[in-house]
Amino acid sequence: MNKRIVLLTGASSGIGKELARQLAQRGDFPLLVARNMCSLHSLKKELGQCDIFSCDVTDQEQVQNLVDEIINEFGRVDVLINNAGYGRFGGILDISIEDYIGMIDTNYLGAVRLTRSLLPHMLEGGGGRIVNIASVAGLTGIPNLPGYVASKFALIGFSESLKLEYSPKIQVGVLCPGPVYTPFFGGEDPARLFPSPIARQLIDAQTVARHAVRLIDRPRIKVIPSTLNLFMKVRNLVPGFYMWMTKKIYDRFKEEQATWTEDSYRPVINSTER
Repeated sequence: MNKRIVLLTGASSGIGKELARQLAQRGDFPLLVARNMCSLHSLKKELGQCDIFSCDVTDQEQVQNLVDEIINEFGRVDVLINNAGYGRFGGILDISIEDYIGMIDTNYLGAVRLTRSLLPHMLEGGGGRIVNIASVAGLTGIPNLPGYVASKFALIGFSESLKLEYSPKIQVGVLCPGPVYTPFFGGEDPARLFPSPIARQLIDAQTVARHAVRLIDRPRIKVIPSTLNLFMKVRNLVPGFYMWMTKKIYDRFKEEQATWTEDSYRPVINSTER
């Protein structure tokens, strides 16, 4: 096959679905992976030139079988995009230990499993590119997202280690978007989940997908939108001031939340495949 073969996880909805569309539009051949095969079949009918696979990235046997099947059928994978993930919204004491474990297992170890299973084939074939969809939450602590934050910090650290060990044969990109308007929010108004300075940075899945596709050609760590990139630069330059400022913003937001009625605010967001 002359087309670039791109393996994409979490392809059934949200960012993953938009990524699949943009990959197909630019002439790549997407291999779409998710647990929801019904959604994948619909997406395949829409895109035409692609293939679909069912896999739970928390299951090592399924991941290895997936990679074996793809290598046997296609002979190679040129690009891996680790996008599968989910989140639970709630304070440190509000979400269960099972939620912490689940987010680490999917958001972090899911990417590790797939990378480790595919990496030997990439190296044998002369190299490849890996793009991990992380989050701004992997660069800074965020109240009410402790498990998600931890999983994305781990993913970014793994990505940097991967680059240091295997570049230039393996090029690694990491995309760190701010809040994205997808089913990840469970239909909740983001203005009720984040303070207004953060909620104003809301971006759509199409924008995230566009930046992710660009990272294939120019792999690096990228924060979007640009305003949040500036926030992260402030964090790195003056971390004490950044933490003080962030604490003030969230304390004020907590006071605002206390005035809301139960009917107008739901504190926990249902998890969803991204």
